[in-house]
Amino acid sequence: MADRRLRVEGAAAEISMTLTVLKVARLAPAALLALLALGCSRGGAQSNPGRGGPGSQAIPVAAVETRPRDLARTVTVIGPVEPIRSVSVNALTSGTVMRMLVQEGDRVRAGQLIAGLDGREAAAQLERARAVLANAEAALRRAEELKTRNIIADAELETARSTFEIARADAELWRTRYAFTQITAPVSGVITAKRVERGGAVSSNQSMFEIADDSLLVVRVQVSELDVVHLAAGSEATVQLDAYPGARIEGRIRRVFPSADPASRLVPVEIGLGRMPPGVHARPGFLARIEFALDRRRGVLGVPASAVQVSDGAPFVYVVSGDTLIRRPVETGLTAAGWIEVTRGLEAGERVVSSGQMNLRPGTLVRISDKQQ
Repeated sequence: MADRRLRVEGAAAEISMTLTVLKVARLAPAALLALLALGCSRGGAQSNPGRGGPGSQAIPVAAVETRPRDLARTVTVIGPVEPIRSVSVNALTSGTVMRMLVQEGDRVRAGQLIAGLDGREAAAQLERARAVLANAEAALRRAEELKTRNIIADAELETARSTFEIARADAELWRTRYAFTQITAPVSGVITAKRVERGGAVSSNQSMFEIADDSLLVVRVQVSELDVVHLAAGSEATVQLDAYPGARIEGRIRRVFPSADPASRLVPVEIGLGRMPPGVHARPGFLARIEFALDRRRGVLGVPASAVQVSDGAPFVYVVSGDTLIRRPVETGLTAAGWIEVTRGLEAGERVVSSGQMNLRPGTLVRISDKQQ
């Protein structure tokens, strides 16, 4: 019995060993594949060294060379184009419009007849007064001649002189009244409004026309009290009309008004438009955008705003030295039109990174892919 039991246990051990060998044989391909994958991974890591290590590749960045620039903070305000002055032409007497000689858009000169009221009565009275004046003048000359010969007394001469003066004043009165029926342009310019028509009746002091003196076009805008302190009469300004978005017109400040509006704190500023570019015809009422250059800085070192980074509240830039980066603390000043004035920390001719700063560190190997001006 003991021998039989030993034989059974020996056979069981052989069977267990055989099963173990078979399991290992089944697992061997998977283990082999894992080992191969691990080897490839290590090999790939060795062929692609990390940043900053031996053989690392240069990172492309855009850089700009620092040089003296003219910078200025700008502010843009809008306002309508207006003539330097606009004059209302009013009727000086009542009457019926008999003649209408102009229309809107017509250009007139100072003193030009533009309309006529019914002046027949005034004309007749003027002719009568002129005739009376002629008779009084002749009577005065005869009286003076008779006085020289002592034929008449002094009182008769004075009576003749008084009659002449009255006749002359009467003639002047009717000449003026007739002139009131002849409507003339007080200034040269363009008719912008015609408020009466031929055959219509007007009363004394009624507005008949509007004349715009367009010898100079201006734009009157409202400027903040914080900005107006940088403006002065004679300073330049850039004007752009919405009707001609691609054209830029030179303007000049004519006057800065002496007081601000108490509620808005805005100060009126008047800008005169200069010579128009070819093809540009500005008209009263066009919307204009005025750009003022404030706080001008000439010949200062400037870098793009994108070049300045901030860390712990302190600004800095990356300077390209050879093919590596140097982190340089800087002090900044005016910011204008995408540029920042650098007052300390940079020298003219140094190149700073203007874009592509993500994940950069001092000492990083770089190459300049775009050199901006």
